[in-house]
Amino acid sequence: MAGNQKSSWQKGVNVGSNIATTLAGLVAGGFFLGRYLDSRWNTQPWLTLTLMLVGLALGATYLVITLKEFGATDDKK
Repeated sequence: MAGNQKSSWQKGVNVGSNIATTLAGLVAGGFFLGRYLDSRWNTQPWLTLTLMLVGLALGATYLVITLKEFGATDDKK
C-alpha cells in the first residue's frame, strides 16, 4: 500500500512539473518571438502581447487536457 502512494505522489509531481514547464515555455516563446517580430516589423508591443496571450491560451488548453487525463487514469485504479 505504501508503494502505491509513493507512485501516485511521484506521478503527481511529474505531471505538475511538466505542466509548469510547458506553460512557461509557451509564454516565454511567445514573448521572445513577439519581440523579434515587433523589432523587425516595427509593431511594438502588439505582436509580443498577442503571441504571449496565444502561448497562455495554448498552455491553458494543455493544462486542461493533461489534468483530465491524469484524473481519468487515477479513477481507473
